[in-house]
Amino acid sequence: MTIVEMITMEMDQKPPVSTRTAVKSIVVATDGSDSALAAFQAAHLIAERSSAAVHVLSVLEPLPTMLTAAEGMVLLPPDFYQARDDAQRRIVRGQTAEYDPEGKWSTSLRVGRPAESIVSFAHAYEADIIIVGANKHGVVGRLFGEETAMEIARLSDVPLLVASSSMKRLPKRIVVGMDLEPDGLQCAPAAVEMLADTPTVSCAHVKPRAEFLGIDWASYDSGYEIAMRERFKAVERGMNEAHLRPDLITLHGDPARELTDFAEYCKAELLVVGVKRRRGRARALGGRIASRVIRQATCSVLVVPRMVGTVNETVQPSASTSVMQDSTKWSQALKDFTERNAGRIANLEVDDPELGALVEASRYPLLGIDYDHKDKRLMITLGPTQGAERHLTRTIEHPEAVSVLSVKGRDTALSVTHSGGQTLLTFS
Repeated sequence: MTIVEMITMEMDQKPPVSTRTAVKSIVVATDGSDSALAAFQAAHLIAERSSAAVHVLSVLEPLPTMLTAAEGMVLLPPDFYQARDDAQRRIVRGQTAEYDPEGKWSTSLRVGRPAESIVSFAHAYEADIIIVGANKHGVVGRLFGEETAMEIARLSDVPLLVASSSMKRLPKRIVVGMDLEPDGLQCAPAAVEMLADTPTVSCAHVKPRAEFLGIDWASYDSGYEIAMRERFKAVERGMNEAHLRPDLITLHGDPARELTDFAEYCKAELLVVGVKRRRGRARALGGRIASRVIRQATCSVLVVPRMVGTVNETVQPSASTSVMQDSTKWSQALKDFTERNAGRIANLEVDDPELGALVEASRYPLLGIDYDHKDKRLMITLGPTQGAERHLTRTIEHPEAVSVLSVKGRDTALSVTHSGGQTLLTFS
């Protein structure tokens, strides 16, 4: 018997945990496809234990009044829309009846953009959780399954469960992806408690690779290790309050890949990740790691929300944002920024269109920021302001804009926009 088999057997034999978080309302979103049946199954399992009300919603995309055909523009008949609505209602009612033979669940149909309609519906019914089925069938699955799920997660302040077809019971093997953000995973304990059928969970933290001169400094950084342990203590307190006992697992590499690989290795039934809910146009940047986890995971995924501000918006009444697109002013502005903030403990995150959101450095003192007009490079250097200890440098080629967010006269973040992405420096 392997170690993994011994661990999973022990987890299966743990006595189930009694639910103390009151689950009163569940929203199930379905497009009528077979992949949505996993969401019905998950809702049935939760409702059976909590006696929660279940509300089923299907959203149809709006259609134009005329369609293009070989003969030219064709006007749709007046009864076409009603016929489409009726057909969808029959499908949804048939799916619902399979899991709700007593007819207690409500069913609704709306026309509009799926993610926005689902979130609005969930707020109207004061949902404790939104459930969708995992859809991984080719291009259609990516467009209308995973992408819709992530758009819901970015919009909603309600936990989202992307239910796998393998979810036949409430999960006993749970992995929680833990980052170092102090306000992350605040909703996770209560959300996990709604689903867990075990008193134990595994908190997996992935150390990012922060390479400088070809050396992965994160593996040697004692400060990072201390920060990770302190972060786990805070997560552990929250989990304990939800009657859950977490263990810390440390991984190293790409966060999404390491989390999904570990979840598959230990036969996890639920993988929990947080998502940064951003406002406005920056919303599309949130949750790239969560998006990749949803795409790659073979088990169910629970996405818990966390609202964060961005440097392109006013997040507090006393906050102000300075956006600089004129590169001739960057050198002096960054020199002034360095004088004000050198030595402060900072975190460095990069949003990349291909790789997603990556933490390049956590809890490093800021050494300085400079812009080279000749080479058109902006450099952010982290490390001690005195002594000859190692430094970490992030070089940004051809930056497009520099923004500084200040709250009550004190700098809280600096953002550098560059080709398709953003580098974000925040102070702890």
